[in-house]
Amino acid sequence: MYEPLSYDEMYAIHVAASEILERVGVMIQHDEALEMLERAGATVNKKTKVAKIPEYLVKDMLNKVPSRDLLRARNEDYNVLIGDGTSYFTNAFGAHYTIDLETGERRLATVQDLDEFTLLSDYFSTVDYVKPNIIPQEVSQDILQQEMALSMFKNTEKHCSVFALTPAGFRDVIEMTKILVGGEDEFIENPSIIDTGFNNVPPLKYTREIIDMVLECAKYRIPFDISTGALASASGPVTLAGMIAQGIAENQAVVVIAELAGPGTPIMWGSCGTILDQRRGTAAYGSPENGLIHAAFAQMARYYGLPYYGAAGVVDSKAADPQAAYENMMNALIATLAGADVVHDGVYGILEAGITASYEMFAISHDICSAIKRVAEGFRVTKETLAVDIIEAVGHGKNHLTSDEGLEFTQKHVREEQWHPLLTDRSSRPDWEARGSKDMVQRAHEKVKEILESHEVDPIDKETEKKMRQIIKKAKKG
Repeated sequence: MYEPLSYDEMYAIHVAASEILERVGVMIQHDEALEMLERAGATVNKKTKVAKIPEYLVKDMLNKVPSRDLLRARNEDYNVLIGDGTSYFTNAFGAHYTIDLETGERRLATVQDLDEFTLLSDYFSTVDYVKPNIIPQEVSQDILQQEMALSMFKNTEKHCSVFALTPAGFRDVIEMTKILVGGEDEFIENPSIIDTGFNNVPPLKYTREIIDMVLECAKYRIPFDISTGALASASGPVTLAGMIAQGIAENQAVVVIAELAGPGTPIMWGSCGTILDQRRGTAAYGSPENGLIHAAFAQMARYYGLPYYGAAGVVDSKAADPQAAYENMMNALIATLAGADVVHDGVYGILEAGITASYEMFAISHDICSAIKRVAEGFRVTKETLAVDIIEAVGHGKNHLTSDEGLEFTQKHVREEQWHPLLTDRSSRPDWEARGSKDMVQRAHEKVKEILESHEVDPIDKETEKKMRQIIKKAKKG
């Protein structure tokens, strides 16, 4: 496991984060949460809305967070147990534009794009649970979260991580989820059929809307991730150690609030932060520092006994090109080798740091993350896999494919021993030329079209969809 921090360095970061919480505090623009913090022992300035949280309170609340949580899917074959030692991957989140699959032109993203990217997420085995790749731009804000949830519920059988933008919209999505699972009692019994995520407003600030939605999660014990969004050298210190300490303080404030409101609420603790490139004035998500940040945060999450969630596959490139591939591979691999429980944005179908969705990049990223998962699996060393008897049976100067014993052994183990990519070409040049000399992007384009034409999911029934649409109709203003 890749661990950039020594134990002494982890302890120093912990001490710094605790000092930030106690000396500087976090701005919580939510009176109810401030009152709750004050009753629990925090020092609250009601005028500035800054809460200074003592270390003992953080420690008490950390002990209430489950170290593992089962994210449920409507098809239980896709249930995911976060915290079981496996690195799980999500797709990307939040594109406002799409590179059109037919024209190749960049345009505003639509609900149809969300339908299609969710369907691809259902197909790609590397996507363990599904985020909304697309924020449709033709949908009004009053029904945006609801339309996005419905699109996801219809187009995947995997666990859905829903978009939480406003408290009212999020409550509607919760009501839609109750319909999906068969009623309120069923939802209360299994609230982890959905999860969501929140970022702060760095440095050291949370809005009323974010805290409202955190409290809604705590009410039902809905799992959520809390991820600092600090940019080193801008909304956080330029030093990675300082930025990480600040991010921990920001995350811990929400852990305390959620566990005070709903003890046992599942929380994935993480980072969507990176560095600000001082030459360009842009967030550099494809940077090697991003990988270092995730590896360090993963260590600190283990230090606190929490599952770690990191946005580790983001790319800065504007095209599905070699830059996009190496950025995606570098940081998703680092996060996986560092033991991240969730590699968010791992299977990354979005370009230019979350702005423009690319169907082709999504398929290419599937191959990248499939290879990363193969590396993470390692290989088994047993009496059988050491194959001494088979080596003896094949003997000298022969071939394991032409001897009966070798062929049988190969057929038995080849799928578990060898990575079989979806797009990667390993054929000879004459064979490749005979198929049109297509590069990776062209092969990805064709594969995506094939999947969208053929892949089907178990549909939600019409009555369920009708009831969900009634909620959307009620929420629509005007």
